[in-house]
Amino acid sequence: MGYFVKNRQLQSASSGVVIPTGSTAQRPDNPAFGLIRYNTDSGHIEFFNGNIFQSLAAGGAVNYTVDNFTGTGVQTVFTMSQVVSDASQIIVFVGSIYQIPVTNYTVNGGYDITFTSAPPDTMPINVIHTNS
Repeated sequence: MGYFVKNRQLQSASSGVVIPTGSTAQRPDNPAFGLIRYNTDSGHIEFFNGNIFQSLAAGGAVNYTVDNFTGTGVQTVFTMSQVVSDASQIIVFVGSIYQIPVTNYTVNGGYDITFTSAPPDTMPINVIHTNS
């Protein structure tokens, strides 16, 4: 069951986020693209990439970079800090809403991410790159 989040940012050091947990056998039968959960069997955070569950970390810390942008209500193209050759290589949120690769945004094989519609004015945009 989901909850409406009124405040889109958690205050530093004052709260945390609890994600769903369960064993490998308890994975959802029809997971949504981008679903994130903690696998109690492997001890890793994992996500569903549209085909399979993949671990964010294999037994250690995850190296990642987050590009932060702010929507203008008009701008659709933003320049990321890293080259991205495929839209599924990044995880994108506009506000607290997960964005579906190719449906909600595309990448050009370089530094640009292009949204299919302009993110609303003052809306935070987070692009998460995992660095392997």
